[in-house]
Amino acid sequence: MAWIKGLAATAVAVVLAGGASAQQAPRNPAWFGVPAPGPVSDLDRPTFAQGDVVVGPTPVAFKKPADPSGALGGARMMANMRAVTNFARESRANGELLWGRIAGMPAQKKTVEWGVAQLKSYGIANAHSEEFTYERGLWLPRSFEVKLNGDPSFGAGTGDIVLRSAMPISQARSLAAALTAPLVFVGRGSPAELANIDVRGKIAVVNVKPDVALVASRERGVAREVVLRGAVGVINAVESPGNFQYFDGRYGCGEAPCFLVGGDDGAFLEAVIARAAAAGKPASLKATLSLQSEVRTGTKAYNGVGIIAGKSDEVIIVNAHTDSWFDGANDNADGVAVALGLAEHYAKGPKPDRTLVFVLSAGHHTANGPADFIAKHPEIIEKTVMVINLEHVAQIAVTQAPRLDPGTSGYGSGTWNGSTAEMTKRAGAVNTTPFVKQLMARAASQYGVVTTYGVSDQVPGDLGAYVRTGKPSMQIIASEVFYHSSGDNPSTISQPGLERAAFFFRDFINAVGKARKDQLMAPAGARPAAAGGEG
Repeated sequence: MAWIKGLAATAVAVVLAGGASAQQAPRNPAWFGVPAPGPVSDLDRPTFAQGDVVVGPTPVAFKKPADPSGALGGARMMANMRAVTNFARESRANGELLWGRIAGMPAQKKTVEWGVAQLKSYGIANAHSEEFTYERGLWLPRSFEVKLNGDPSFGAGTGDIVLRSAMPISQARSLAAALTAPLVFVGRGSPAELANIDVRGKIAVVNVKPDVALVASRERGVAREVVLRGAVGVINAVESPGNFQYFDGRYGCGEAPCFLVGGDDGAFLEAVIARAAAAGKPASLKATLSLQSEVRTGTKAYNGVGIIAGKSDEVIIVNAHTDSWFDGANDNADGVAVALGLAEHYAKGPKPDRTLVFVLSAGHHTANGPADFIAKHPEIIEKTVMVINLEHVAQIAVTQAPRLDPGTSGYGSGTWNGSTAEMTKRAGAVNTTPFVKQLMARAASQYGVVTTYGVSDQVPGDLGAYVRTGKPSMQIIASEVFYHSSGDNPSTISQPGLERAAFFFRDFINAVGKARKDQLMAPAGARPAAAGGEG
């Protein structure tokens, strides 16, 4: 039967994340008997396990509204999502050490050019790209390494080990020479922990425990604090699946050398630090950090814009950022895919009630695409009655099993298991009304989108610049343990989740299109100063 073959194929495809990281390494006496971690996890392997019985994401259960063009079909949007991630893969293949669709680098431009071509193919003749200069400076690493220095006293055959998942964090300056210093483990870096640990002259190792996502982890700022206390460098060890690369400036420490490493490398570090201390050799355990970096100025970034004229010249902006660190499947290839689906749906369907302006923005990780769009188009902003941001819309939720010592369990413990639901979305809206929030509630009640109970006025991500215009703005956004990592690859995206998101936003756009302006826009005195920022 075809369905049995399909289930068998799925069962083969959904396996434990991370290549060598999921296998028990042979025992040997080196490094106190702790097996060496493997390479960076394979980008083409799933990033989590689902056990022996593959269930997969919950199917779409609601009766789908009319979609004559098929633009909101999950398979079509999934194909577009993969096309977007492939531009990031190109940057990696071209030798970029910090890779992805980075604004100021070729992959982001190619993504927008491709997106504009898609819009034109839907019949949106005015679709075009808009170039702008990113003046602040783009930090990029040229070469780097995190190496643990072998010592025969740690066991016969103990040689140097390079942590392959290591990635330096932005703003760190080039080191004139490689830096070697003892390692010290500071746990999660709480004030109570740091009160009892001397970090002076040492490389601090911080255990970063994603609380839903790195964006929410309490270890933000710890690296900077330990440098202020005298540490000469920091290794942030993310307790994550496999052995992914991570990049997030919130775990940096200014100009000092700070790195993020993935789960297997971090587990190895913690295990050998513990064994060195138990053997009375903590001062003998040292690491060597090297880094060469640059700051490029005057780089170019790109927004894509396409307009579908409505029955009214009042505007609904539909925004999705194109930039990413690494594959960026959830951040934000899935958002771009849903934006393109909606653009095709409306371009090939009846004229919308209000004019729709689709913005494929340069994002917010480096350049600020929305800010440039706003500056270039005051005539559009003046007529805008709602901004909808599509960001992090369809990632599968995961949970972690207890992580064990790799010296006794290898690197197969701490497995992250996939859920049948997508990640819980934070519903956020600013400068809006109770009517809009009731429309947002339909995401969960009618379309199966898992959201927070209430609507927050916190809107991280690409909405920041729009919020500052005072215009009504909304999003439903989530971040996972894969946030800003090479683990944020297409295997984390739920195809039914894309459909749930797309049909909800279609419903929302239609309802906003028919609503009165006073139903959408909060009075000027009732508009809170909401937080927009990176996401």
